[in-house]
Amino acid sequence: MLYLGLLSEEKIELPKGGCLFIGDQLPEVPEWRHPRIFDINKNHINPLRGMNDRKAMRIARALYQVEADAGKETLTVRNGRRALAKYLKKDFKTFAKLESHLWAKATDEDKKFSPTDAEVLGMVSDVLYWDSLKRIFSDKPDFTFNKNSTNLVRLDRSEMDDNEALTLAFLIMLQFKGTVVIPDFGFYGREFLIPLIKENRLVAGVKTLEELSPRLRQAVLLIKEKVPCQTTYEDAVTLARYARLKPDPTRQDNPYTAFIEAAMA
Repeated sequence: MLYLGLLSEEKIELPKGGCLFIGDQLPEVPEWRHPRIFDINKNHINPLRGMNDRKAMRIARALYQVEADAGKETLTVRNGRRALAKYLKKDFKTFAKLESHLWAKATDEDKKFSPTDAEVLGMVSDVLYWDSLKRIFSDKPDFTFNKNSTNLVRLDRSEMDDNEALTLAFLIMLQFKGTVVIPDFGFYGREFLIPLIKENRLVAGVKTLEELSPRLRQAVLLIKEKVPCQTTYEDAVTLARYARLKPDPTRQDNPYTAFIEAAMA
C-alpha cells in the first residue's frame, strides 16, 4: 500500500496479520494483534546472525545507502560494498569482532591498511560510532521479530542522529520476513528496499514523490493500492495517469478532474 500526500503518516492503517512498524511515534495496537515493542534502550539484536551470501550483500548494500549520496555507483562504492560483503560472509558474529579483525590485520605499527580494508573498516566504524548501536549489536540478542505479531520500533529522530536512525532501521528491516510499515518512507526509502515492493511487503507513507530517487519513485508507483492523502497537484496528476484517467476539456465534471480534486482534498 502507498499512502501519498501531506497526511500520509496520519492515514496509515496497519495491515492484516503481522508486520514491522518503524516510526517516530508508535500507534496504539490492540492486544489481539500481539504487539511486541523493540526498545532501543534495552533490547539487543544480532543482524549478522544466520549469514549467507544473499544476506551479506543485502547488508552491504543497505549500509552503503545510509548516506544521502552513497547509493551512487562509483568504483569506490562498488569495491567497498563487495569487500564488505565478503568479510560479512566470513561470519565474524558481530560488527565489533570484524572491526577488531581489521585492526589486527594492519601491516605494521603505523596501522597501514589496503584500500579495500580501509574502506570496510571505515564503514564498520561508522556503524559502531554510535554507542546505542554498539550496545544493540554487540550484546547477547534478547529480542526476535515475529512475522505473525505486530512488531513496533520507535525511532524518535528528535533524539537520534539521522544516520544512527537509518542504520538501525535498515538492519532491523533486513531481519524481518513479513510486511514492513514505514510511515515516513520519504526519509527511510532507499533503492535496496525495492525487493519489498516486488514481494508485496511494503506499506509506505510518502509526503511527495519528489522525496524519492527516480528509480524508487517509479517502484512505489507500481504499488497497486495507492491512497491519496492531500497530495500536491503534481502528484495528483501522476496518480491520475496511473489510474488510466485522461483530461476531458469538454466536461467540467469529468472523472480525471474529480480524481485530482479528491486526491488534493
